[in-house]
Amino acid sequence: MAEEPLRAPLLVVDDDPAVRGMIQAGLEALGYAAETAADAAQARECLRERNYSLVLCDYEMPGGTGLDLLEHVSQAHPDLPFILLTGRNETALAKTSIATGATDFLTKPFELAQLARAIEQNWTRFDRDREQAALRTGEILSGTIRALVAAVDAKDPHTATHSERVAALALQLGEAAGLPSERLQVLEFAALLHDVGKIGIPESILLKPGPLNDEEWTLMRQHPVRSAEIVGQVPALREVATLVRHHHERMDGSGYPDGLRGAAIPMLARIICIADVYEALTAARAYRGALPPAQARVIVASSLGAHFDETLGQLFIALGDRLC
Repeated sequence: MAEEPLRAPLLVVDDDPAVRGMIQAGLEALGYAAETAADAAQARECLRERNYSLVLCDYEMPGGTGLDLLEHVSQAHPDLPFILLTGRNETALAKTSIATGATDFLTKPFELAQLARAIEQNWTRFDRDREQAALRTGEILSGTIRALVAAVDAKDPHTATHSERVAALALQLGEAAGLPSERLQVLEFAALLHDVGKIGIPESILLKPGPLNDEEWTLMRQHPVRSAEIVGQVPALREVATLVRHHHERMDGSGYPDGLRGAAIPMLARIICIADVYEALTAARAYRGALPPAQARVIVASSLGAHFDETLGQLFIALGDRLC
């Protein structure tokens, strides 16, 4: 017997009220949540209004066959498992349904246990495919991100690996703040990419041993905007683009590029801000040497509430010598 359903309901589509009622009752007796539709048109309406975990659809129905609905589902809901039910035991129809996008094909009459096995097999296949797709996407994103970061680091030997160190520090603070794993992944990506906009800044500015003049500083202050523009070109990284845009905002509104204040600054951007400044203080630059970690923490502490988020800053300082 299936456990208490944790998935969206199944959608049972059959023009015969007795058949669809019997299937629904049988599935619910096994612990599945199930809803019904009398034809393809009603099923499309159901699919517009809510999410389903799988469609069980009869082939022969007035006003449109199961293949007609299958074509719609394949286009509008390509990741939704679809089992075609039919009283016609035809190999050609089975091949056509699979080619059209069905994930399974069952011939009537069938036992309820057989249907339940097909449902579980389809869900297992769907979960595996989704996990593999997520893994491939993650690998592609990670490779793209690290290539961009390497291009920026190559321009300035004094800041090489800066983004990786900022990411490591940000993750330490994110974990201390109790962020779940999916938010930590977003945080890591944003921390790695926060300075990617510097790829468009001349090396004469990046490597200048002395203070920047007004014109140079104006250009340097545009790097969060440039970073967001570059990162935002990847649809899966749109939230990351927002975070990198705002990693130089300050709690008192004196930051850039948008002068955001307090809670208007995304929490993950506030974390990156702390990690970015601390890493810069503890690393050697063309214009100064590295500060001891303890001194850098004192500087961070002196700016809590004005420059940095006070709660996050206190968590960061409390990490002390554990900071990487």
